[in-house]
Amino acid sequence: MFRTFLICSFAFTSSAIPMNCVDFEGGLRLTVSVAPASQSSYDCLLDTGSSTLAFCDSSLESSLSTLKTQYISCNLYGSGNTGYWGYFYDGTVGVGSNDISIDSAYYSVMDQEVSMPCGSGLEGIFGVAFKQLDQAAVSSGLNWPSSGVGSCPSSSTDLVGPMMSYLKQNTPEGRLGIYWNGQTGDSTGDLYVGSTAESNSHYTSGTVQTATLGETGYYDITINTMSFGGDSYSFSCSPSSAPCLVDTGTPVIFVPSSIYDSISGGSTGTLSMTLAGPDGDVTLDFDAETLNSNSYLTPYSSGPFIVGLPLWAFYYTVFNVDGQTMSFVENSAADLAALKNKNKTQNVVDPRAIQRSVQRRSVGPKAIQRSVLKKASRSSHVVV
Repeated sequence: MFRTFLICSFAFTSSAIPMNCVDFEGGLRLTVSVAPASQSSYDCLLDTGSSTLAFCDSSLESSLSTLKTQYISCNLYGSGNTGYWGYFYDGTVGVGSNDISIDSAYYSVMDQEVSMPCGSGLEGIFGVAFKQLDQAAVSSGLNWPSSGVGSCPSSSTDLVGPMMSYLKQNTPEGRLGIYWNGQTGDSTGDLYVGSTAESNSHYTSGTVQTATLGETGYYDITINTMSFGGDSYSFSCSPSSAPCLVDTGTPVIFVPSSIYDSISGGSTGTLSMTLAGPDGDVTLDFDAETLNSNSYLTPYSSGPFIVGLPLWAFYYTVFNVDGQTMSFVENSAADLAALKNKNKTQNVVDPRAIQRSVQRRSVGPKAIQRSVLKKASRSSHVVV
């Protein structure tokens, strides 16, 4: 029997929140059920690379009219041909099946959207990053053309998203645990909030490695090296101009082009990544054959260096928001074996899905102006 706790205006049960995995536009995505203000629940993309909770169903606007604020959420991505706008609402948000209830939270409803994650099993975005990414503007409404995007007004404030307000402001040691077994379908993942993130079997059954976690809007990490088959790269990640970040909303892991060529060409072995930690470096290992057969890699070109969703096919993670750390525990041998034997034709990642993920992390007030990869020689590689 699960116990229910109440902390200020936040209630939750000590259980895992189930997540599904869907294929959206050629890339796998984790979804979690979210419901605004006593409405039906929606399957939203769990996104550690954004902050806003935004629902695709514009018909919600009428039923939520008494909760509407003066602020709008407006975002343009890439070259400006993708985005959405909609009003922010202030009201109750439920996550999972009565697992979490947040009495006062900011979220938006997309009044107009172009090429957002709406359809094919996705009904919105549940961003769980820091408030620096959740920007709002006072507006009486926008009038975008019916066939495309328009312009966005300048932001006037930052609003804290529902999950971050829960983790950062109302629990002394906020924890967010994410588990995924690497498979598609229903109940292939679990979301843990609070102390259960570090008391479940995914966390307690293996060795815990702890890396340093940034708080510049994204969940940024410090990658020191990435190596495979004698090819090694050194990194110098900069949160402000050349970030390295972890992102559930990106369906691939970026790697230097020579490593990508080697693994995609059939080379086997272990891809190793070292991250800076509060007590020294930690090392994450990935089986190259598994990465290749599941189309989990893409060659890095420019913009932020992203370690995407495939990370979670290999490791259970815990974000310690207050402590600014990220812990990793390798998934079970059974999970990793099933992943390696997964139908090799199941996942073919659409390059456009990768491009859109990068665009969503590369524009706006905190735009990434630099290429992360500066120099590439086979004996010595530098990433800045």
